[in-house]
Amino acid sequence: MLSETVNFDIEAVYERLYKLLNVTSDSALSEILGLSPSAVRNARNRQSLPWEGIVKTCADRKIDLNHVFGVNVERDNNQGVESQDKTQAFDVSDAVAANALVEKILDDLMFVKNLPADRELFIRGKLRPMLFEKTFEYQFNEVMVKTAAEGALYMA
Repeated sequence: MLSETVNFDIEAVYERLYKLLNVTSDSALSEILGLSPSAVRNARNRQSLPWEGIVKTCADRKIDLNHVFGVNVERDNNQGVESQDKTQAFDVSDAVAANALVEKILDDLMFVKNLPADRELFIRGKLRPMLFEKTFEYQFNEVMVKTAAEGALYMA
């Protein structure tokens, strides 16, 4: 699992996705990611990413998320571990685990709210990117990520 926050260029991620998935528009990208065209367009306008679609598509197609997010991985022959100067790499299993944790936390929080479906989807969409980042920041500590989610819901 990651022990540092991962920073990356959002537009560069979209460009790599276009190239890796052989698409030329947000509409075509959204179709491959299994999302509505507005989901990709809205994420891009917010300088965010449709995490769930990217992680699932990359896992299904066995695309290395290190490449998608622009993380250069070098093999340390002495220790047999992946490393980079100041950024640690993550793989598909980290991203899938992070996505599962975020969805679990959102399910737990939304279950007790009993909101209309459209409002719940809106809140999930707003919280998901932040919680995905917090998952890595807090090293998959469910209590810390859930606390961040509760704080964000309280402030909303």
